[in-house]
Amino acid sequence: MARFKYLVSRFKYFVSRFKYLVSPFAYLLSRSNILFLAAFLCGLILPQANVVAAALTLPALTVILTITPLKIPRGFFRRSKKLMAPAIRGNVINYLLWGNFIILTGIFFILDENLWIGMVLIAAAPPAIAVIPLSNLFKADATSSIAGLTGTYLGALLIAPLFVLGFIKDAPFGYWTCIFLAVELIVLPLVVSRIAVEKDWDKLIEPYEGIIIDCCFFIVFYSITANGRDVIMNWPPDLISIVLIAFIGIFSLVFAIEKTGKLFHVAEKKITSLLLLGTMKNYGLSGGIALIFFTNEAAVPSLVFAGVTFIYTNWLKYKMRHIIGGSKKSIIT
Repeated sequence: MARFKYLVSRFKYFVSRFKYLVSPFAYLLSRSNILFLAAFLCGLILPQANVVAAALTLPALTVILTITPLKIPRGFFRRSKKLMAPAIRGNVINYLLWGNFIILTGIFFILDENLWIGMVLIAAAPPAIAVIPLSNLFKADATSSIAGLTGTYLGALLIAPLFVLGFIKDAPFGYWTCIFLAVELIVLPLVVSRIAVEKDWDKLIEPYEGIIIDCCFFIVFYSITANGRDVIMNWPPDLISIVLIAFIGIFSLVFAIEKTGKLFHVAEKKITSLLLLGTMKNYGLSGGIALIFFTNEAAVPSLVFAGVTFIYTNWLKYKMRHIIGGSKKSIIT
């Protein structure tokens, strides 16, 4: 009996030590990580549902872009003067810095026309909607993150058509069609989410919010992977260039934003907000538009950038583990 108790105590000790050792890496088992990897692997191994998934991509994106802003508190946008500066900063860092970096490097290093189209669509995309939950996770400045995100989505009405029509030859739509698409996919979901919050409809959605977003997230990235499978499996030289552009661009921006912020004594929370706004594009949106209006190949750069951002986000979680602490959010976000 004493021997048995000793073995049980030793087992408990080893379990506790194991939990202690792996706790800094618990974020690797986050829901978003598992979903992204599952969507990617299913797209490669079981691509048979690619046509159905492609048809569901834009509706899935619309649902994500409608539900996620429900987290923005009621009355937030009534303080318009206070929100103007972070909105402008968001546009500058997302389009002027990150977007132009993608365009300029793509001009010199991307030879395939379809992959070039994909790069332009990424440059024209606003920040990822995941900026909202990640800002909460990293305890970033909420006003800067939300105002910056909203400002870039409204700025996309003007900037996105200029990027697309200015750098893509023979685009399948004109300027007004491009604006209509931006309104449908960017402005309309934001307006609907605000109405839902004001009417307290968000309370009805809240219990199912996680599962709905997870399903839509899976559909989007499964669709991009399954439809771009042939390009991924053949792996042309331009994809190596895209991987390098994504890695060098993201981590160079991180270095530049952090150094500039500290030089001008910007609060750490605001620096974190700028990091998220300046390095995370909405690759699901750019990839979805590429699939529907261009070619399957044009969606692949969005998947490559999403993969690099997947690595980058986990690196951020590890880097900011002292902020996240041992909260459950660090595991499920």
